[in-house]
Amino acid sequence: MYKNPRKILAAAALALACGLSSLSLDAAPANALTSDPLPGEAVPPPANINILFYYNLFTNAGVLEPVRGDGYARDTHISLDLQGLRYIRTFNAGGMLGGVQAILPYIGAVGHQVLGVPHLPPTYGPGRINLSHSAGFIQPAFSAFIFPISRPASDTYLVTAFWVCPPIGSYDKNANISFTQNLWTGEIEVGAHQLLLGNKTGRNLAVEAWGEGLFYGSNGDSALVGAGAPIPARLSEQPSGQVRLYLPYQFFPASLATFSPGFYQSFGGKETYSLANGAKYDAGTRTEETQLRFILSTYLSPHWQIMLNGEYDLVTHGGPLNRNVELRVATIF
Repeated sequence: MYKNPRKILAAAALALACGLSSLSLDAAPANALTSDPLPGEAVPPPANINILFYYNLFTNAGVLEPVRGDGYARDTHISLDLQGLRYIRTFNAGGMLGGVQAILPYIGAVGHQVLGVPHLPPTYGPGRINLSHSAGFIQPAFSAFIFPISRPASDTYLVTAFWVCPPIGSYDKNANISFTQNLWTGEIEVGAHQLLLGNKTGRNLAVEAWGEGLFYGSNGDSALVGAGAPIPARLSEQPSGQVRLYLPYQFFPASLATFSPGFYQSFGGKETYSLANGAKYDAGTRTEETQLRFILSTYLSPHWQIMLNGEYDLVTHGGPLNRNVELRVATIF
C-alpha cells in the first residue's frame, strides 16, 4: 500500500507551483513550474518590454504508480485545475538581454479526490480511499535570466536562469494532498534554440533543448498522514533534474503558427520523513516522469499569443500518471 497518500502529487505540484515556466514570449509554464519551459522560451524577446501570461492547466490521473512495480487500482481519481499569472520585464544587461519575472499560481481540486486500493480480491469489489486536500494560492516563483548567446542571423540562442520558490502559500500538513510543500526550492536552468531547416521568416523547423537542476530545503512542519493521527515529521527532498526537447515547426509564417512535438523526462527527487525519535521513512514519492507533449501556438495579433498544450505521461515512478491540457494566453505591452 502506498505509504503516504498526502504526497502523491508532490512532484507535479512543485513543478506547477514553482514555475509554469521561464523566459520569452515567442517563447513563452508546469508550467510550474522549478520551471516548465515551453517551445520558444529560448528565443529572446525585445528589450524593455512587459509580458503578461495567463495559464489554465487541467490535469487528471487515474493511476498512481509506486516507486517500483505495478500501478494502483484504476479507481484512483485525482483531478486538479491550476491557474496562474506570470509577469516578465526585460532589459539590457552588460550588452546582453536579461530580465526578471514572477509567477503566482492558484490550484483547486475538481470533484472528489480518490485513491484506489490495489490488489483486493475480486469478491470485495473496487476499493477506494477519499483524500482530503487543501486548495488556494501555492508557492510563488521568482526568477532572473540572461541570454549569453544571441545570434539572430543563424537563429542560435542560449539562455540561463535561476529560480527561487519561498515556502509561502496555502499549506495544510494534515491534508492527504497538500499542493504547497512549504520548503525553499532553487533551480538552475539552461535552454538552447537552433534553426535546423528553412528561414525565420518562412516555414522552418528548429530544435530547442532544456536542462534543469533543482535543489530543496526541508520542511520542519510536515507530518506523516495515514489512518491514525498525523505524526509530526521533517520532510526532506533530494535534488532532482529535468530535460526537455522540442521540435517546433512553423507552418504558417503570417501568424507565426507553430506545431511543437516534445519530450520531457525528470529524475531524482526522493522524499524522506524524519521523526523526532530519529526514525526515517521513505515517502514513496519521486520526480521520475516520462512524458510526450503536443503543442500548438499562434499570434492572434502583434500583441497577443495563444498556446494549447497537451501532455501524456508514458511512465511515472512514485507519482500519478497524468493526462494534462494547458491553455496559455500571452500579451506584450
